Amino acid sequence: MKIRRKNDEKFFAAVARTVYIRLTRCEFASMFSEKHSLMKTSDDSLRGLMMDTEKEKMEMDRLPWLPDMAGFFLQRKILRRKIPLLASFKVTHRCNLECRACPFHLRTDEDNSRMSWDAAIAALENLRRLGTRLVVFEGGEPLLWRDGRYRLHDLVLHARKNFLRVAVTTNGTLPLDVPSDTLWVSLDGMRETHNQLRSGSFDRILSNIQNAKHPKIYIHFTLNHRNWQEADALAKWVREMPTIKGMTVQFFYPYRQGEEDLSLSREERRAAVKKLLELKKAGYPVLNSSRRLKAMIQNDWRCHDDILINVDPDGTITQGCYVKSRGRIQCAACGFTPVAEASGALDLIPGSLYAGWQLFLK
Repeated sequence: MKIRRKNDEKFFAAVARTVYIRLTRCEFASMFSEKHSLMKTSDDSLRGLMMDTEKEKMEMDRLPWLPDMAGFFLQRKILRRKIPLLASFKVTHRCNLECRACPFHLRTDEDNSRMSWDAAIAALENLRRLGTRLVVFEGGEPLLWRDGRYRLHDLVLHARKNFLRVAVTTNGTLPLDVPSDTLWVSLDGMRETHNQLRSGSFDRILSNIQNAKHPKIYIHFTLNHRNWQEADALAKWVREMPTIKGMTVQFFYPYRQGEEDLSLSREERRAAVKKLLELKKAGYPVLNSSRRLKAMIQNDWRCHDDILINVDPDGTITQGCYVKSRGRIQCAACGFTPVAEASGALDLIPGSLYAGWQLFLK
């Protein structure tokens, strides 16, 4: 099993590089020769980027994922266009839990804390014109989102017509029947610890996972000061659950906006990474790449923050760090492994390419 996984990573990286090299030898100037009408945006740099990428995205919409992603790499690496790969799309701040580590449910009473259907469709269209490939709906709790007769399921179906892959991150307390390509369920430890951190929700989540028919469910585990020692127990639990395909991890980030400070010390983070690497080596389904996990200890990895684009419930679209429009950026405290993996994939690091393929494209 371990040998095959390593060989799969090498094979996938070789294929990706081959396609990328072949595409760079082709004549591609005509793909960007025409200009297209644009939706209004307040950001001139985003408007210019939309003009350059709209036609290419329309042409790639009908292609399989491999040439689509090769086209993305061609634009980023050869044409030096700062098009985003991944969108973090917050449809609402409303949530049915009050998780200790999260500041977003505290914003429920703010103006524009929930997006309308029209605003969501307009934001998705802007993301499409920018060349975004992957969209992840989140919250708050995204499955609570409603606007008249519309619910999140309708947004997901609309997005799937326009993007390579669409995912949802949920707290798992509602039925897991959303038609996304990938579905992440947040679980922050075993029953007792999770219940302390996430409003006593473990049994509801377990019931929904057991009854789920979704083909691609992952657990997302945010390690913090109170739960990191349960990584091994949770990994073993995930492996035994037939409806779960694996788990991803990230590290608590201190927004300092009313949430509990659950930051790991540097020594705790180092010990947590060591434990995660041991679990991967033993064959447990921890799907983060080893190289990026190691880099999270000191946060010395090369960050391409413009590979991410953020949409907030008020309709604001911001390209860059996940925290850019949501708090104060503290790079030394970063725990956002998805951005680390996406940055690694842009640098053609095999482990990050393989992780992305497993989670979104496989």
